[in-house]
Amino acid sequence: MSTHTLSRHHHRWGTARVGVVGLAVMASMGLAMPSAGAAPAVALPLEPGEVLLSAFPVENAGAMDAMGEPTGAGPTEVAVQYGDTLTVQLPSYLDTTDVVVMLGRDDDGNGSDETTYSSEPGAPTPLGVTGEGTSSIAITLPNNAPVDGALGTLTLEGLTTTTALGPEYTSDGVVEYLLELNTEALADETLEPEVLALSSEPCDLTSATPCPVTATAGTVVTLDLTAGSALRDLGLTDLTGVEVALQALDATGNPVGAPVALTVQVTGSTATFEIPAGTAAGSYGLLIGQPTPTGVSLVLADLVVAAPAAAPVAAPPATAAPSTQAVAGNVGLRSNTGVTAPATGSSTGTVAAGAGLLLLAGAGGLAVARTRRRPAVETGTDEV
Repeated sequence: MSTHTLSRHHHRWGTARVGVVGLAVMASMGLAMPSAGAAPAVALPLEPGEVLLSAFPVENAGAMDAMGEPTGAGPTEVAVQYGDTLTVQLPSYLDTTDVVVMLGRDDDGNGSDETTYSSEPGAPTPLGVTGEGTSSIAITLPNNAPVDGALGTLTLEGLTTTTALGPEYTSDGVVEYLLELNTEALADETLEPEVLALSSEPCDLTSATPCPVTATAGTVVTLDLTAGSALRDLGLTDLTGVEVALQALDATGNPVGAPVALTVQVTGSTATFEIPAGTAAGSYGLLIGQPTPTGVSLVLADLVVAAPAAAPVAAPPATAAPSTQAVAGNVGLRSNTGVTAPATGSSTGTVAAGAGLLLLAGAGGLAVARTRRRPAVETGTDEV
């Protein structure tokens, strides 16, 4: 049995996203440069108003880690036998009532399917499918004019969410697998995709208005999986296993270098981490990943790291007055250094300000995420 690379296929799941999730690219939705400011502590509730579900073919690429990145050594096809039954086992919260299953068969490996089978009524080359409306979709693989080693693309479309999930949830509707069709005897296969649940804070995924969190280097950020969070519908009861990464962005919102994994302290439904000391002022993305019983939850947050507040400048020392004139120190007057000393009783400080860009890993908004295509981007995460 041969192993084929996937480079000729335009797969929904690509290779990996911004070094932290295998399904994503970062897209900016507005950008402004930060100004000097201070944010001694930041609270970030994890209670998204929109969650996008996307099924991930782990049998092709390996299971997702806590940040949604595939763990396999490299994408390969699933070997199946002509005429056998192939079962796709889906989470119970995905509704398969209106699912349509298609199988494209590429006999010569040139990237073009010679035959396309479909479960849609009236299809010229029908595909036998049972289990619609349940979590187990059984597909009888065709056995007409078999070509050993032909490549197959199995697609399930029309997946929606059930009432087991709240109104915050939407499915991108599709799961796609690569197969290698063989004439040799092979055991029946059961495929069980994992599900990436993508959301953002504090703005929703589809928000066109940036709403960054502002902090300074050294700021402690507290995450809170609130009691009413929609993420609890995925089976999350606390923040056990949560991971956080910091991704630097350039002035146009594109990632710069690899994301940096941050140290996280978890206490039940809350977790804290610190923006590393020495982090330069600018725009960043926070990526907050956590395993769920059926896959991974990935929350994105727009972050602006502001320059630290300038230390107050001390008034210049008092200058001795001529013996004929008694004068006070240089209070409230401009010294020859060009610095104005604060008047008695005044205080100095700066106001935290700034805006940034909303990071959308894998989606760029729900409309983009539903297109079934995801570009490949850089991989890798550095630890601090």
